[in-house]
Amino acid sequence: MKLTLKRTLPLLILSALPLVSGCSKKSDAPEPGGSTQSLFNSTPKRYDLQSGIVTYEPMVIMGITSLSTLYFDDYGRREARETVTDSNIMGMKSHEKKVDITDGNYVISYEVEKIVNGKDETSKVATKTDMRQAQEMAMQMAKTFDVEQMKRDFDYREEGTEVVAGVTGTKYSVSFNKERKDQRVYGVLYKKISLSTQMGGISVKAQKIEENVAVPASKFEVPSGYTIQEVDLEKEMAMPMPGQSDN
Repeated sequence: MKLTLKRTLPLLILSALPLVSGCSKKSDAPEPGGSTQSLFNSTPKRYDLQSGIVTYEPMVIMGITSLSTLYFDDYGRREARETVTDSNIMGMKSHEKKVDITDGNYVISYEVEKIVNGKDETSKVATKTDMRQAQEMAMQMAKTFDVEQMKRDFDYREEGTEVVAGVTGTKYSVSFNKERKDQRVYGVLYKKISLSTQMGGISVKAQKIEENVAVPASKFEVPSGYTIQEVDLEKEMAMPMPGQSDN
């Protein structure tokens, strides 16, 4: 599905917020006792914790309840997000559990379980997307990335601290609309990990964080019995969105 700039810009800004609030010239070299994989991995670390598990509060939107848990290792270079969704809409009941893995150059997604009105519709196909092209583009952008200009463009503000899930993080807000700076996105970052995000009536908030815990390697692997389907990111981005003409 083609992703337009208008749709992806807010997500890009949100993903860059750890750079804005915690911009640092510290080396990404592994700390004593850290994963030796870092020695051979040029991917910058995403978080300031070697490993962790973040459990988020249930999110309910229009009859759909979602539970999300984030697992990460090697300072976020390996990450898995498990999402369990339950819905009951117009007589259609569904239960779904999905996993999205980011590991080095690849993003892998698969269904663990999908039950619709009591029928098992779980797909045993995992999609694997090579992100190297996107990463190279991001690295080129980073060379000219102006943190201060970004703060000005999106009216980035640090608004003190806030305790979420028992830890104290940096509270921030940004505006994606220069004409309506009162319409803001609020959030809390802790060691570059997003613990809270509030955008309009949508709120995502962590209820528990476990720091530097052992995360099983299986969390970052596709279980046996799945077929791996390679996804061409360039072709996917070129495809028009439903209802959108090719012109």
